[in-house]
Amino acid sequence: MPNGAEPADARWEELVTRLRGDSDALFRSFLAQVRRVPPYARGLVPTDRMEHDATRTFDYLLRRISRAPIPARLTGIGTEIGQDRAHRGVPLNDLLTAVRLNFRIVWDALREQAGPEDGPLLVARVDRVWAAVEEHALHVQLAYQDEGALIARERQGERSMLVAALLGQVDGPGHVLGDPGPDDVARVARALAIDVDDDLLVVVSPASAGARLHRVADTFAAQGRPVHVQALARHAVLIARWTGAEPGAGSAGIRALRSALGGLLDAVPCVLGPLAHGVANVPSSARTALRAVDALPELAGPVDPYDAWLPVAAVGLAGTRGIGPELVGSVLGGLSALPPAERERLLDTIRAWARTGSVTAVAQELWCHRNTVLNRLRRITELTGRDVTVPEQATVVLLALACSETLAPR
Repeated sequence: MPNGAEPADARWEELVTRLRGDSDALFRSFLAQVRRVPPYARGLVPTDRMEHDATRTFDYLLRRISRAPIPARLTGIGTEIGQDRAHRGVPLNDLLTAVRLNFRIVWDALREQAGPEDGPLLVARVDRVWAAVEEHALHVQLAYQDEGALIARERQGERSMLVAALLGQVDGPGHVLGDPGPDDVARVARALAIDVDDDLLVVVSPASAGARLHRVADTFAAQGRPVHVQALARHAVLIARWTGAEPGAGSAGIRALRSALGGLLDAVPCVLGPLAHGVANVPSSARTALRAVDALPELAGPVDPYDAWLPVAAVGLAGTRGIGPELVGSVLGGLSALPPAERERLLDTIRAWARTGSVTAVAQELWCHRNTVLNRLRRITELTGRDVTVPEQATVVLLALACSETLAPR
């Protein structure tokens, strides 16, 4: 070291040592300034905790700028502060504002201790002070972000457990579940940051479309809307606070929901559940949508569950031992002996007839004469024993047809 630098180093050490002996003054100055930062003004960090951390921080920083040894008790101060403030909910920008106050406090204190002849020394060492504070701020920031990520994972895990408990076995067998208890409802509402009586959008997709449902959730979150995606064994369920107008009930309500969402769900194979009026009604809405998802193998969403009652009923019958095959055999058995092309023409006709209820519309759709449509309908009546021009009997044929499609290998 050049001889001319030794007196400067000695003088610098002297100034820093004086500050280390007056840590109370440094803390008082810090406290006066940090209370202007909103989270600290609200008392998110207790004064005794701030004093504990500030005393150790100033000790650490003054040792750094004088290049004195750092004892083990001080090496983790930045990490401890970052972790603590993450748990207390201090926003990162406000935290870093508070940490960087240390530079002004230390610098002002050094200037007060220095004489006029120390001006060149202070100018020469300002970078050292700034670098020490920035290094400390970086340690705080990294610890805060790591701890924040851990807290987020823990909270996500808690939310998932609570929502899983709320939904119960909605993804399992079709038995009726009891209503969730008020304590369970309250816990879910707190975890999702919503009120127990909030209206909630419920969307169900196959598990394979879960990633797309998560992207929709990200859009909702960016809008400031509380949202959660629950992964089930075979499905994914999105729950989000509904902030739009009351959509009404039934199919009209589903159409209103879809219209209000714009094209947000168009790329997601999913079913919109009825709007859940309160957390307690989420399981019922999810079950309605989930059964429709299971009944529609060629799902392209968003689909109205009220348009899927026939396939939902067919799935239920097909899953009941013996009933599904018996229904199909007793109603559609006469069709099975037909050549495949003729059978498909008849089935296309009954499907079109069920959709339109108009012989003219069916003829236009299938590019044939009205008389051809009537002849095919009579032929279906002969083969099934059901007059498909009579709504009650046509319903049995359509249910058997839907059940047959459900039982067919895929």
